[in-house]
Amino acid sequence: MGSSSSTARHQGNSSISNSSANGYPATRNRSGATPQPRRSTPQGRIIVPPPASTNSNAQNVISRPGAYSISRDGAGPTQVFRVQIPYEVRPGQEFQVIAGTRTVRVRCPMESRGGQYLQITVPPDPIARPHTQGMAVLTSATGEEGGGAVRMTAEVMAVNEQQQQQQQLQQSRSSPPSNNSMPPSQTPTYMVTVPPGIRPGMQFAVDIEGQRMMVTCPANVQAGMNLRILPPAPPPPSTPLLQSNGVSLDRPPEFQSSSLPPSGPPMMQMFEVVVPPGVRPNQPFSLLANGQRVLVTCPPHVRPGQKIRFQLPINNTEQNSPSVQLSYDSIKDGWARTIRVIDMKFQWVRMNENGEIAPATHSRFDIKHSAYTRRLVFLEGNDPRMRTGLLELVNADESCVDSSVKNSLGVEVVRYSEISEAHTRSYEEKAAWFQEICCKRLRVDWNEGHIRINIRRDHLLHDSIEAVMSLGREDLRKIWRFEFLGEVGIDAGGLAREFYELVTQSIFDADTGLWLSNSTNQMAMRINPASEISCPEDHLIYFRFLGRVMGKALFDGHLVKGHMVRHLYKHILGWPITFEDLELADEEYYNSLKSLLQVENVEDMCLDFTFTEDAMGVNKVVELKEGGAGINVTNDNLPEFLECNLKYHIMDRVKPQLTELLLGFYDVIPEPLLTIFDFQELELLMCGMPAIDIDDWMKNTSYQGYFEQLGEKSKTCMWFWEIVRDEFDQETRARLLQFVTGTSGVPSRGFSVLQGNDGNIRQFCINGVTKEYSLYPKSHTCFNRIDLPVYSTKDELRDKLKIAIATSATGFDIE
Repeated sequence: MGSSSSTARHQGNSSISNSSANGYPATRNRSGATPQPRRSTPQGRIIVPPPASTNSNAQNVISRPGAYSISRDGAGPTQVFRVQIPYEVRPGQEFQVIAGTRTVRVRCPMESRGGQYLQITVPPDPIARPHTQGMAVLTSATGEEGGGAVRMTAEVMAVNEQQQQQQQLQQSRSSPPSNNSMPPSQTPTYMVTVPPGIRPGMQFAVDIEGQRMMVTCPANVQAGMNLRILPPAPPPPSTPLLQSNGVSLDRPPEFQSSSLPPSGPPMMQMFEVVVPPGVRPNQPFSLLANGQRVLVTCPPHVRPGQKIRFQLPINNTEQNSPSVQLSYDSIKDGWARTIRVIDMKFQWVRMNENGEIAPATHSRFDIKHSAYTRRLVFLEGNDPRMRTGLLELVNADESCVDSSVKNSLGVEVVRYSEISEAHTRSYEEKAAWFQEICCKRLRVDWNEGHIRINIRRDHLLHDSIEAVMSLGREDLRKIWRFEFLGEVGIDAGGLAREFYELVTQSIFDADTGLWLSNSTNQMAMRINPASEISCPEDHLIYFRFLGRVMGKALFDGHLVKGHMVRHLYKHILGWPITFEDLELADEEYYNSLKSLLQVENVEDMCLDFTFTEDAMGVNKVVELKEGGAGINVTNDNLPEFLECNLKYHIMDRVKPQLTELLLGFYDVIPEPLLTIFDFQELELLMCGMPAIDIDDWMKNTSYQGYFEQLGEKSKTCMWFWEIVRDEFDQETRARLLQFVTGTSGVPSRGFSVLQGNDGNIRQFCINGVTKEYSLYPKSHTCFNRIDLPVYSTKDELRDKLKIAIATSATGFDIE
C-alpha cells in the first residue's frame, strides 16, 4: 500500500494529488478526454465513468469460473481522474472509487478532509489471461495409473534420468562421500510458448524466475507450439564453504573461501570444543553451538581430550567473539535435529541416556528406539506445472534436509544462520518470522503478476479444483484474489479467508469419502485408505489440490478447517515416526501388536505377514512384505513383523494419497523453512489457536483415582486449574490439550461432546496417581485422560507439567 498522501490502489498503486476544497479546473487524462461528472453511490463509493479512450484489454470483463493471470501492460496509458472525498471519510481512511471499468481504493491524505477533491492517477489497465490449458494432469512416478494420474512418458523419464546423473556427478565432485546423503533436489523444467514469427533455428527471449534467457527454436517446432526447456544449472561454488571435518588445533586452520552469495558473504564464527571421551577418529558427536545442535566429525589423528575447531555462518547483525568455547548439552534419550558441519544439512540423530549419539539399530527393529522419516524425491512430471515424486520411509538418521532456501536458479534467499537463529525463538516469534519470509522474500510482487480466481458458490469444489490445478508452481507464490461470481465484494482478505475455510471444510468432510475421523479422536482426520472406491477417477487430484491449498493458506497466513492425525503433521515436517505413533492411528491394533511381546511362543498365534484391510465393508488381504502370506510370525522375526505393520499403517496403506498431499504442499512451501517448527506448532500454525473456555473445560472434566472423591476440590486439582487459568498462556493451554487429547481442536459445542476412541462421549479426565507410579504427568490420548501425580507443592506440579508438555513434542524420555 502506498503512503497516505500519494497513492490509491487497485490491488496495486495509483498516484494521487490533492486539491483545495474549491477544486481545480477539470483535469484531462493522458488520452485527452475530459473526466465526466461523478455519481455518488452507497457505502461511500464514487463512480467515475470511463474516459473516452481506454485500453481494450481493460474492458475484458472476467465473468467465467477459472484462474486468470493478471499483468500490467507497460505500453498502455495511465488514466487521471478527479474525485471528491466522501464527507464521512477521515484522514488516513480508505474509500472506494469506480474509475472507468475498475474499482480502486484511495487512501485519504492526512492533510485532506471530506468534501475536498483529489486527483488520482490509475496505472495502465491490467491484462487478464485465462489459464486455457486446463487442469494439469498428475504423473505417476511408480508406473501405476489411476485416481487421476497417468504413466510417465518416455521423454520425461529420460529428462529425470539425465537430471539425476548430472546431480550425482555434481554431488560427487563437490561433496565428500557420506552414507547419510539425501537424494538431490530436482532442477525444474519449464514449458514456454514459441512467439509468433519465430522459425526453427531462430532465438527468442524468455524470462524465468526474474532472469532473461535466450532459447533456440528446435527443428520441427513452429510458432505457437509449447516447448519444454531445462535452464542451465547454476555454477557450483569453486571451493566448499566449510571444512568437511573438524580441524585439530595442532595445525593451522585450512578453511577455504567460497563464492559470495548475491547479498554478500555470511559472517563466520569460530567454535572450538574438546573431543569428548569415547569418541574415535572419523566418528560424529553432537554439541550445542549458538543454540543449534551441531553434528561434528572427529578429524583423523585426533583423540579425546584434544581441541578441535570449526566454523558456522551467523547472522550479519550478530556481534560475536571470534572464537567460542562450547559445552555439551544435557538433552538425553530422544531424537534431536542437528546441523552437519560436513555439508550444512539438517539431520536427525538419536541421543542416549548419557547425552551421546546412540549407535544405529538398523539391523533389527527396536520398538522403543527405532524411528523412520519420510523421504520425498521430486521428479519432473509430464506437465511442467505438476511435478511428481517418490515417497518412502527411511531410517530417521539417514534423512536430511537443506538448511537454506534457494530459488529455482540456485540463488540463496534464506540463509542457514537465519533459520538456525529462528529455531531458538518462541512459537509466536517463529510464526511471525515465517510469515515475514514468505511475504517479503518468496512472494511474487503484485506488479509482476497476480492471480484472480473466479468461483461459483454452488460449485465451490469443482471450480476451485479446476482453477488451482491449472496453475504452475510459480503461480502459487503470487498474490491470489478471489471472487464469488454473482456476488458483490472486493477481496481485501475476507474472501480469501472464506475460500480457504470453505474448501478445506468440504474436503475434510467424511461424507466425501476422502478422509475419515480418527478412531482415537473424532476431531482429528486421517486419510481414507479406500478413497479410490469413493472417487475412483480423481481421488488423487483431490489430495494434490488439498496439499496446494493447505500450503498456500500457510504461505498467506490463513487458516484451514480441519485437524489431522499427529503422524501426518510429522510427515509434512519430516519428523521421526516411532512405534508409539501407531497408538494414535489405531489404538486397538497397537495394543494387540504390543501384547505379542509378552507371548512366550508367538508361533502359537498362527500369524503371518499379512493384514486384512476393511475397504468399505469388503475384506482385502494385504501382504506386509513380498510373499508375506507364506511367512509365519516367529519369536525371531517378530521385530520385523512389528516394523512392517508400523510402516504399513503409517504410510504404505495411503502412500499414493500422501504422496500427492505432500507434493501439493511443497509446491508452495520450501521445506527448510518448516524445520523451525515441531508438529504441535505446525498444527497451531495451520489451524489456529483454539478458543478454550476454561469454565467449560472444568465443568466437563471427570476425576478418577486419588481425585475421585474430592474431585476439583482436591488440592492438586485446584493447583492444576489455577496454573492453567492464571499462568498458562493460550499457546501452552493448546499444547496441554494436544498432550492429553492428541489434537488442539475443541468441538464446536465445547468439551461436553469430547469423544474418545470408541466414538462415544469421553470427557477430559484427571486421574490421580502416586509419584511412585510416575514422577511426571502422563497422557492417554485414547481416553482423553491425564495421569496426574499427587504433588506436595504447587511449584513442583507446575514444573513437572511444563516438562511433560514440552517433551511430548520431542520424543525425549523423562522418566
